[in-house]
Amino acid sequence: MKFINIFYFSLFFIQILSADCSDLNYDDCEYWGCYWNDETQECSEVGGGGEIEYGPYTFSLITEADGLRNGPDYNDGLLFYPDNAELPYKPIIFTPGYGGGSSTMSVWGEIFASYGFISLVIGPNDQENDSWEQRAFGLIDAVSTIKAEHFRIGSPLYNIIDTTGFIIAGYSMGGGASQVALTLESQHQNVIKGSIALNPTLVFEDCNACSEYNNCFCIIPEFLNHEIPTLIIDGQNALNDLDVVYDGFIGQDIYANTPETTLKVFYEIENGGHGSAEFPEGNIIGIALTWASYLLIDNESFCESLLVFPDDASQYSTTLQCGESFSYDFNEDGDINNADLVLLVIAILNSSEIDFDINNDQSTNIFDLLIFSSFLNNI
Repeated sequence: MKFINIFYFSLFFIQILSADCSDLNYDDCEYWGCYWNDETQECSEVGGGGEIEYGPYTFSLITEADGLRNGPDYNDGLLFYPDNAELPYKPIIFTPGYGGGSSTMSVWGEIFASYGFISLVIGPNDQENDSWEQRAFGLIDAVSTIKAEHFRIGSPLYNIIDTTGFIIAGYSMGGGASQVALTLESQHQNVIKGSIALNPTLVFEDCNACSEYNNCFCIIPEFLNHEIPTLIIDGQNALNDLDVVYDGFIGQDIYANTPETTLKVFYEIENGGHGSAEFPEGNIIGIALTWASYLLIDNESFCESLLVFPDDASQYSTTLQCGESFSYDFNEDGDINNADLVLLVIAILNSSEIDFDINNDQSTNIFDLLIFSSFLNNI
């Protein structure tokens, strides 16, 4: 299996230009923390036009010029950290979409730092030609950087980072890369506790595995076979903003092909396009922060919040279970076996009024049946 390189990618939208950033050239744009749009060749403000609410903490920045490790598998790391938040600091890593550098994800790094996390934002070594797999290795390499910062004498983060748990995240092509990283074997695999994929795209190339699709490109479950929790946020109309070649390769498809036995959440933004989750606004940042807190702080109180259907969602699905474990004893005979599975099949076929909603999608259907079948195979 290999990952295709994309040489063009219709990701970026024309931003509303501010009077300050719009006058800058490329070099000055990134220097002053603005956003360079490769499609329009213009500089604009970072942000999607909505209200971004920062958290209670002020934050600071460590760059490679300050001594931050320069990882070989990514470019230009920027590490945001809170001032005087609760220790130890929990880490999250962000990587951008096609054509973007680390500065295009700075607002995500800033806002997570303002809520008490440390956030490393990275860029690909080649913003246009790096594949999903190369970007995934960049995320994994960034874990090494945060660990190194924890042990770097002279660092303001010396010995105050929790290096036992990391979230990896990304937007668009970077979001797809975060899913690839979950499947790669590495020395850090045991400390990656989850991922966040924002408007992700992901294309696998394997002419043998994808033969039934009459081409070499597909997403199938065997490519996303992992057990690491993942949050996927995408827009209801995301495909409308992308080239037709991405039909079957966006967030909805990634979620559907991720194992039902894996803890996963899918939040589809009503009427949202590709770019609807690019900036940390509203429910997007609320759910992302709750997800990271649930996985890294291990506080069960965050779990119930992740089961609430967002008011701007067209679809919200999850395999998450909170509190007491879900009872798979469907026939209530004290045993969990094929008899429960058979009874569930009959109930679904007869459209019986039953409550066996394992994946919390507000209905009992074939997807719950598949999860239950997989559960039986593992006991």
